[in-house]
Amino acid sequence: MTVSFFLPDEDELGELRQLDPDLDWRRFQLGEHAWILQTYLRLASRGLPVRLVGTPPEAGLVVFHAKHKRKLAAALGSSPGGAILVGVRADSSEALIADFEILQNGRFANARRRFAVPHWPQPGLLPRDPGRGDTIRRVVYKGFDRNLHPDLRSAEWQRFLTERGIEWCVDSVTYAGRETDPSVVHWSDFRDVDVVVAVRPPDRRLARCKPATKLVNAWKAGAPAILGPEHGFRELRRSELDYLEAASLDQARAAMTRLIEDRHLYRAMIDNGLCRAAEVTVDAISDRWAELLFATIPSLVDSPGRRLLRRLPLRARALARGLARAATLRPAR
Repeated sequence: MTVSFFLPDEDELGELRQLDPDLDWRRFQLGEHAWILQTYLRLASRGLPVRLVGTPPEAGLVVFHAKHKRKLAAALGSSPGGAILVGVRADSSEALIADFEILQNGRFANARRRFAVPHWPQPGLLPRDPGRGDTIRRVVYKGFDRNLHPDLRSAEWQRFLTERGIEWCVDSVTYAGRETDPSVVHWSDFRDVDVVVAVRPPDRRLARCKPATKLVNAWKAGAPAILGPEHGFRELRRSELDYLEAASLDQARAAMTRLIEDRHLYRAMIDNGLCRAAEVTVDAISDRWAELLFATIPSLVDSPGRRLLRRLPLRARALARGLARAATLRPAR
């Protein structure tokens, strides 16, 4: 079964097909490029039957980003014919037109319609220089401006690190969709990073739909991480050697103090992270995608319930799924 990756509103699909994620990493900062374009390129490099399209076909699997669900529905009309729609939810809301969904962590995954697939690690990642030893001289946040806790932008946090001879670097940019300027960040370069800090503003839902990418990147980089209380991180955590958790300025200072004063802990976290990184390589994630798209989903397509649902127009399918979801969320009387 051919798999098509749907990427609308692109002027040069031919150029995109020639990109190398690890060389052209700045081209993959938008969610749709990180998920749809990069996955296509990774699987195409393996010789798998995948296509990158701006117009969806009427047959086979069509993988799309949830932010493009309306454009996909408009392109398909009232019925997608024989196409099986696979939506990547990412940071968007559920794509009810999707026959199957890809999620960034396992919080809402199941074995029927929703499947968790790890986000790709930072493409082109340059790991920490081992020659820096176990001394902490530079602490870095890499991400979008809005995703950094305000406590970690405060003069108090800056003063805490400066007094200990540590540089605080915010390697970030304001998210502006397609207008985001990738030239001002260096997200692939961890060569002079001694500790990764990534704590989001307070979120009572534990950022439950976010991926564990910052943790995986820290592992691959060989840099200990202080991270916020997020489901994606906790899902992978086996011990505090994986990362130290902080949700406030006081907790971040306490975690940093432990790393400064306990060289054994610092070294153990580096060694542990490098071992854990072997579980989430590009090859391992490519295997997961290939299994899902060419084995798991095709085996589920022709179940009686799905055959019946696929006879309905797209809007009716989405309505039926929405009603089913509401029923599962309705409290018992």
